[in-house]
Amino acid sequence: MLKIGLEYFLFIFLASLGVLQIAASYSKLRGLSFFSRTTWGYIFGSLAIVGGFSWFYIVGNPHPDVGYAVTASDILRYGWSNPMPPDIGLILGDGESVGFFLLAVGCAILTTIAISSIVKFRISPRSTDGVNEEDPKGLEALREMTFFQAITRILRNGKGKE
Repeated sequence: MLKIGLEYFLFIFLASLGVLQIAASYSKLRGLSFFSRTTWGYIFGSLAIVGGFSWFYIVGNPHPDVGYAVTASDILRYGWSNPMPPDIGLILGDGESVGFFLLAVGCAILTTIAISSIVKFRISPRSTDGVNEEDPKGLEALREMTFFQAITRILRNGKGKE
């Protein structure tokens, strides 16, 4: 049972990572993109989505003739071992699918934030020399700085106490 859960997690993680990179490239959010050119973001995102789908449905989880839905009670009863004969394929139940989906999307978001902040560490955020100029807020801040740079700017300026 652990195998199908990890395969599903990896599938959703790769697809979510691809979608996030395409969205960052489309919106020109330089702080979330892994690449400096938007074309590379589109290419990477498309390859991640197509690669994740292809791997999961063709290699990782071939279509069995008979399927058995794994539920939370099966996991509690049998642990992560397969209670069915090896020729019966396993699929995740509804609740387990949602759980693995949310976990994979959350990990993809955190991975995107971490990798983009590490890769783009040397991006210099817009200088704040203008006295009347207000710092961008929300997603607009990610157009010119990474997530960690935006967080440190908020903490340094003391504007996080509103």
